[in-house]
Amino acid sequence: MSIKPYRFEVSEARSVKHPTLPNILKHTFLVPAHLFPKGVPSGANLRDPVGMNRQVYKDVKASLEGKEALPGTFDLLNLGITIIAEDVKVIDKRVFDVMIDDEYGIANGSHTTQIIYDCQDDDSIAEGQHVEVKIITGLEGGDNHSLRVDIARGQNTGISVQPRSIFELDGAFNSIKAIVVDEDWADDIGYKESDKKDIDVRELVAVLELLNVVDFPIRDTKHPIPAYEKWSTPLNKFGDDYKLNRATPDNRKYAIFEPLLLEALELYDHIRRDFLRVYNETVGGRAGNLRIVEKAPASKGRFKFPYAKLDEHEQRLTKGAAYPILGAFRNFVKINEETGMAEWQGGFENVLNSWRDLAPELVAETKQAIKDIGNAPDSLGKNRNHWANLFKTVRLHVMEQQLDAMG
Repeated sequence: MSIKPYRFEVSEARSVKHPTLPNILKHTFLVPAHLFPKGVPSGANLRDPVGMNRQVYKDVKASLEGKEALPGTFDLLNLGITIIAEDVKVIDKRVFDVMIDDEYGIANGSHTTQIIYDCQDDDSIAEGQHVEVKIITGLEGGDNHSLRVDIARGQNTGISVQPRSIFELDGAFNSIKAIVVDEDWADDIGYKESDKKDIDVRELVAVLELLNVVDFPIRDTKHPIPAYEKWSTPLNKFGDDYKLNRATPDNRKYAIFEPLLLEALELYDHIRRDFLRVYNETVGGRAGNLRIVEKAPASKGRFKFPYAKLDEHEQRLTKGAAYPILGAFRNFVKINEETGMAEWQGGFENVLNSWRDLAPELVAETKQAIKDIGNAPDSLGKNRNHWANLFKTVRLHVMEQQLDAMG
């Protein structure tokens, strides 16, 4: 047993007495993430910070770095860190020494803590990010040891099994597996939350949703923004579609679009890889300085573009900026009246050529959107007007092709 002080510099702090156990105090600190103290013990945490490659923790890291959420909102999106401490000493109005026994300390949030430490080391924490730290004191003494254990246990029962793991067990992804079986990257797909893979099956489902002209008809004003906004929305739709048509899987709604999946992923790679070059050549400035462009972490070195087999690169367009562009190419999706299956207007080679023709205009519109609504990927990914403007641009191109074909 060793009790040491850990200095917390905070933006906000408050403390309240427990209503039925008056010796116990609950302190809440809003701590700038880049100032969270190093080396805080985690003896009270029942879940070690392992499996950091799981998508859920990649998402937390991307949020902290401001890549997939609005900078400054990390404390609103993350459950924070809970610490069992011996005492909290006020040093200044916003400076506290928290006395922590190394047998206790962090009771919940060790993964969040490790992500913060990693981002501190990389200097990749977005400006204005805070983490909420809850500190419980007044548990000292032998009579309260069991309460400390109960708190530690209770703080670690919040993670439930994610739907994709259930869908995988149920066989909902078998159709996707059949489509990708011969691809070089087929073994890189993670279907369960515990899979340590580079590709998340939820992204493949999201791309299918971007093609979904049944729920988002071409002539309608709705766009598949939930494909970016919340991966769980298209995932649950995909799973429900499977359950509803378990006995007749060919009747599934998403079965209509699955034949286009590989080509849509190829287009997705082109958009993420080409955007930087097109921006630099046609718009001016340096795309690499934009926040909608992400840099590969030092541990990875370069991003791969496996779907289109493109050269690796140190940077790529973020999902928040790429999804609205890819979604605009839903204009090329049509349902064959005889087969009932989706196909590309004019074939996929026409789609790729159209991307090359339209890229300067779509990139310019993205730059204008950055001016109007902000440079955060999340701002673009959730903005209805931005999706609509890109969609109209591609729609006009398709209509011009149709008129040309008519002679």
